[in-house]
Amino acid sequence: MIKAFARRIVDVLRDSGRIWLLAPVIPLIAIVPEFIQHVAEINLGMFDDIETARTVSNGETRWAFGYAKLAGYLIAILAAIRFWAAQREGLPWWSMKGIAWKVFGIALVANIVVGLASAGLEIGTAHYGEMAVQAVSIAFSIITLPILVMFIAGLVGDQSATLASLYRSGWGAGLRIVIFSAIVLVPLMWLHSQNHAWAMGADKALVWALMVFDSLVVGLLAGAWGTAIHHGYRPLSEPLEKGDDAGFTAV
Repeated sequence: MIKAFARRIVDVLRDSGRIWLLAPVIPLIAIVPEFIQHVAEINLGMFDDIETARTVSNGETRWAFGYAKLAGYLIAILAAIRFWAAQREGLPWWSMKGIAWKVFGIALVANIVVGLASAGLEIGTAHYGEMAVQAVSIAFSIITLPILVMFIAGLVGDQSATLASLYRSGWGAGLRIVIFSAIVLVPLMWLHSQNHAWAMGADKALVWALMVFDSLVVGLLAGAWGTAIHHGYRPLSEPLEKGDDAGFTAV
């Protein structure tokens, strides 16, 4: 089990790079709006000094580009998940045929309900202090993890997934998704944050270079996160490559 887990981590890291060769348009979905926002930020003087950065970062102009960036980032993550599932099914990654729409729809509604309930719990415990809110939020996230796993199940085409089955046997998939996501997110999010810190007050040429690089980092981040989610959902006993038997069991 430990060896299989280690091999799957290697698969996540390898395939996070392979997706750039196999489907370069997917990271581009995140890269393009990210870079457009950086162009706006540079023109607004966001990297001139800390005071300007604080003003610009919360301004309407930056956020007008920011919403597009967030949408592109989310779409790229979902596209990366679908890409690896479609590879196994022999479908183009943009095909909607492989999605388990009933499972996906139920999971989407369930996740919306969970989100509203979580917000309500946070509001209800707010008077107990920040630590209480965080504790409730973490506990609620753990308890509802199989509902998130069901959303992934629908996206990768697992027609057999139900809330009951995932609460019985989906905890392993949920744990792998969390661990693999952390492995790719922690270093890349750190680098993403540092790019902005390094650009602050730097020469214009360096700022442009850093923001081009940062856009590529965001593209890598989106593709890697989607890859980590897909590979985390798939059982360690099942090969990831196209042409393998198509059974799904989130254990």
